[in-house]
Amino acid sequence: MALLPIYKDEMLFDGSYIHALPFCLKNCKNDKCLAHYRNMISKTTGFYTCPYGLSTFVYNVSCDTTFIFSGLRERSTHRKKQAAIAQSDNRVFNPVLDAEELVSLAKNECEYQQEKFGLSQKMEEVNELLHEARKLNGQIKTECDIIWENSASGTEYSVDELLGIIRNIHIYSFIVYNRFQYFDTVLNPALSVGATYNAVIFKKLDKMRKLLKGYSRKNVWISLDTQSTYNYRIHQSFETLLFIILENAIKYSPDNKPITVNFEEPDKDCLTVTIQSTGPYCRTDELSKLGTKGFRGESAQQFDSTGQGIGLHFAKRICEQHNISIEFSSKYLGKDHGVTYGTFTVKLYFDRNKQPK
Repeated sequence: MALLPIYKDEMLFDGSYIHALPFCLKNCKNDKCLAHYRNMISKTTGFYTCPYGLSTFVYNVSCDTTFIFSGLRERSTHRKKQAAIAQSDNRVFNPVLDAEELVSLAKNECEYQQEKFGLSQKMEEVNELLHEARKLNGQIKTECDIIWENSASGTEYSVDELLGIIRNIHIYSFIVYNRFQYFDTVLNPALSVGATYNAVIFKKLDKMRKLLKGYSRKNVWISLDTQSTYNYRIHQSFETLLFIILENAIKYSPDNKPITVNFEEPDKDCLTVTIQSTGPYCRTDELSKLGTKGFRGESAQQFDSTGQGIGLHFAKRICEQHNISIEFSSKYLGKDHGVTYGTFTVKLYFDRNKQPK
């Protein structure tokens, strides 16, 4: 239960220490109150007076999180005469309090609400992870059942058929591994990222290219247009970074479109990897938000409404582990079947002077 009357989802909710006035609970959706609350969202932290003479406290926790507490009587912003109509119902008595006391209550409430929201998000992620793991495990089982049932009936497989089944099992198991690794990172931020080892970046990308060949039923292919012998110290999670970027490119590409990977070494210590594909167009104002947990561009949502906005967020975290800079850009191409498409580019910048030890 909230300590103070808290406004969220265009509704006012009662508090346990300071109660919401019946008048406020009843009228929070009238035109005056709605206009007031919508105006409060853009305000800085502080006390304000509502249209009915009561106090509203706005608390900006961060650039994208604002708490609004209303129906209060703070000494300097409460207007006694104006608030008479709101206070006319004597079933609830709200004391007139100093700002310091109300601010203290509000801060405690914000901490509680954020912890509650964080726990709720983690539970959602657990459920999503378990659902996807069950689905992928089912696909692995299906591939194994095909081999088992056909071998029991004496069916012989060609080498290519067996390799195709093995590749599918490998892909599904890698995705499960990828998802659990993300889960570990989210729930256990202090979890060790493990030892580092020296790796040739081109070879790692080529491995992911081969792994993802045939992953999608679309006619989409990954082309490594240049080669490189550049090496860099990496953690085990690095392969997951490449998998996420290439899987995303495949997922959002239309049929018959290539995904190109280029390597450029401006000097002996640096490498730029450019991964370019065709996919949903990302507006300039959306590019800076890519990698924010839960964010998906408007065109990406038009293309596929089921995404969770987790992949690129995890990719950015892995880049931070490795001191790799990641950059996104998008160039408008046009519309097709209600989706706005563009050329989507991901650039990874490596500098051996910053590599993990």
